[in-house]
Amino acid sequence: MLNSSVRKMTVSGWLKKHHSEEFSSPLKLQKFLFFYEAYSKIEDDSSEFKSLKGYPNGPVFSDVYGDYRYRSDDFSLGAEEAYEIYKPSINEERAKFSGFLVKIQNELELSDLTHELNIWNSKKSFIERGDKQIPLDEKDLNSSDADFLLSLREMYPIEYIDSVKVIQISGKSFIINHSDVERLTEEQCSLFTTLAKDDNLTNPVYVTLDEDGVVLVD
Repeated sequence: MLNSSVRKMTVSGWLKKHHSEEFSSPLKLQKFLFFYEAYSKIEDDSSEFKSLKGYPNGPVFSDVYGDYRYRSDDFSLGAEEAYEIYKPSINEERAKFSGFLVKIQNELELSDLTHELNIWNSKKSFIERGDKQIPLDEKDLNSSDADFLLSLREMYPIEYIDSVKVIQISGKSFIINHSDVERLTEEQCSLFTTLAKDDNLTNPVYVTLDEDGVVLVD
């Protein structure tokens, strides 16, 4: 028997349908669920923070964590089924943005991002001293958190997300316009592999092709 709510199963199903690689990462699934609920709350929509706990890597919905870890096959199938039944309940733009956010950042970056938020920081001392299952209160998602999250959303409008492709290589995410993807040669693609090894290159990496096909990195 699964402990995750229908809402969490449905939202998880969206991620599996649209970003299966991210669904395969327990941490990225948790961050996706957290962002979806956080944006739901700050945009005055219905939200669900039940079973949200503070872990060293950030906020975690413990019911989903237990299902994903100990009943993975049932959870995966249940998420698919819930999404097919209840997908009209999904806020598509919110899910798309949250999915984009977890796709363009690696796991460490996502953890660091959620550590910036008061909802986690308010319990930081308990978490860092090793206390387990520390409940996080949605009331601690304050105005500073809202401003920070909304500033992220303003950086990546849905129109922009729809216009680009994310190419993930060795922990780096290269963001490139769909029209430029069609022009990429095999040699240029191999360049991304080389760039991904550059520790000085900040993730995500914004890439364009000039008129002559030269790869430009922002």
